[in-house]
Amino acid sequence: MKVGIELHHGYLEDEYMPIGQVLEKAKKDGYEGVYYKSPIYVSKTLDAGELKEAAACAAELGLYVDFGIGRVNPFNTSESPEIWLLGGGDYKLAVEKQIQAAALLGAKELIGVTAGWRGGHSGYFVNDRFRTDVTWEEQLEATTRFLKRLAPVLRDTGSRINLETHEEITSYEVLRMIEEVGEDALGIAFDTANVFARAEDPVAVARRAAPYIHQMHAKDVILYFSENGLVRQLKASGQGVVDYRAIFAEIAKFNPSLHVQVEDHKGLMHMDIYREEWRTVHPDLSLSEVAELVRLATVCERRIAAGELMAPDAYEALSYWDEMDERLDSSRQYLQHTLRDMGLTS
Repeated sequence: MKVGIELHHGYLEDEYMPIGQVLEKAKKDGYEGVYYKSPIYVSKTLDAGELKEAAACAAELGLYVDFGIGRVNPFNTSESPEIWLLGGGDYKLAVEKQIQAAALLGAKELIGVTAGWRGGHSGYFVNDRFRTDVTWEEQLEATTRFLKRLAPVLRDTGSRINLETHEEITSYEVLRMIEEVGEDALGIAFDTANVFARAEDPVAVARRAAPYIHQMHAKDVILYFSENGLVRQLKASGQGVVDYRAIFAEIAKFNPSLHVQVEDHKGLMHMDIYREEWRTVHPDLSLSEVAELVRLATVCERRIAAGELMAPDAYEALSYWDEMDERLDSSRQYLQHTLRDMGLTS
């Protein structure tokens, strides 16, 4: 397994920095690869010559380059105008062009997302799961149909879209989509912190989904109680309750060459497990997994009371940017040490 860096949460001052500079910075900082959320950050026009030069640069430095291809939910693709431009208004063509461009760099395990975070909105409407103009089930059906339409180009290029366990979707839902689309064309990008947002235990997710996990975004959390249930607070990897050793052990049985992308930022997310309004939108909610999250929250609150963990309000008040470099390096070192200790490095 290799540890790389997700490039879109502040690591780069300019997301369109020339890839040679990006790769040299990543190499200097100790990473084994980089992840872009789209090939357009390497070449805005997806020029084959520029892409091949980038591939040669990565090979020379011994680094991998991985990509996402953006939103795959037809009900929110309008929020990605930069992707629409690639296809001249044809979104399917735009995604196909990204798949083909990534393949030119040897990147075949791509990441797709079913929604984004809508800042400025309140309550549950920050993500698409709680929309009232269209149900989440209808969105999943439309997404599945779109992924089926992309399957031919995925198979032609030997590529796969791995749906991220983003804040809005559950691992159960992704697994059902894989069954319908086909595991050769569709897999999972496992975000170790986002699954908490849907009240899923990441170790349990790894156990049921390991055969289909081909990408990982690694970040950590602590949990604590609120009036309506639980709150997830993001931490650098190794500073929270995510059991990476158990997770890596499960995934290694099926994908010992996993690319693990360090992703770090701050933020809170609420799991309102005490409210029926929240629970009814989670038909796969598992009592055993909710119980595990409650146990972890109890552990965290005891550590907060003992002064072993900073109080959540005080921690959230700190500037992320003042400590970003230290947090990223701490995450990288923790993940690489864990993998070395488990004998899972290449």
